[in-house]
Amino acid sequence: MGERANLFRAGVLLPVFLLAVTTVYLAASFDIHTQFSGDGEMSPRSIPILAALLMYAALAVVLWTELREPSDSIALRDMARPALVVLATSAYIFLFRPLGYIPSTLAYSAVLLIIFRLETRRPHIFALYVIGVTATFYGLFAGIFGVRLPAMFEGLF
Repeated sequence: MGERANLFRAGVLLPVFLLAVTTVYLAASFDIHTQFSGDGEMSPRSIPILAALLMYAALAVVLWTELREPSDSIALRDMARPALVVLATSAYIFLFRPLGYIPSTLAYSAVLLIIFRLETRRPHIFALYVIGVTATFYGLFAGIFGVRLPAMFEGLF
């Protein structure tokens, strides 16, 4: 009975939940199709697949560590930030196409910085970080990988 109770704690349940979410994310990435890339070439689905594989590896390490050396009980308030990140990411995914890349990524970056309380007391630095993250990933996806990102409010009209 002690082993079973050991599995039903936040240190195990959260990574298992994130494994399920990552699996749904990975399955959805296989629905992304492109007209221009061939087999084995970089395509719009390559980054989501890579992100899911990295998430699997990270979660495997977390679960392995937690099962070998259980951490102390996690308080409910300690779960707030991870829950907010999952919520923000879900909203980002939902709003990405209707709002377009730039507004949705600006908002998502700002929300993540607020969740982690990074540079919230210095608005000018905060704005630079938000714009910098958005511009960096735009350059990466649109410039380097040639992924066509949705234009502003493209999905609304």
